[in-house]
This record gives sequence, structure tokens and C-alpha cells, in this order.
Amino acid sequence: MESLNITITIQDKPVSLTLQPEEADTYKVIYHDMLVGTISSREDGHTWKELPIEQVTPGIYKMYEHDAAKRTPKILLDESTIAEISSEIERQQ
Repeated sequence: MESLNITITIQDKPVSLTLQPEEADTYKVIYHDMLVGTISSREDGHTWKELPIEQVTPGIYKMYEHDAAKRTPKILLDESTIAEISSEIERQQ
């Protein structure tokens, strides 16, 4: 599987993310070469969740830290962000 480049809206601003496939229905969420977290589809194939940080392997990425000085939206893998990401995954598949 290849990486997906998507754009979603956070705090009314467009945010570009890269989704790096890990295994079936599991993606690392990358923002400016930093790992925001990992999301995975549940058994039903339609509901997505963030994996606990203990289950995340950063690999080559450093962990995401929000830089308030850059005035960019803070990226959290909350329910609405995960829903937007999963919609893009399903749209591109």
C-alpha cells in the first residue's frame, strides 16, 4: 500500500497530512514529518480509533509537538478529526 496525502480542516484551516499504511486498516498520521499518532479501523471496518500511545512505534518520525508560535492549528486525533481522516481514506480506496 502507498501513502495517502490528504487535506482536512482543523479549526477552520486546511491541514495537509500524510497517512502511512502500517498493516491492514492501520495508518500512521504524519504532519510535517512528525508522527501525530496511529489510527486503526475496528472490526466492523467502518469505525476508526486512535491507538494508545503504548502501541505506537514512531519509526523514523519524531513525535508531533504543537508549535504555537507558528499559528498553525493544533492537531489532535479527536473524534471529529478521525472521522474526517477516515472519510478521506474510504474516498481514496
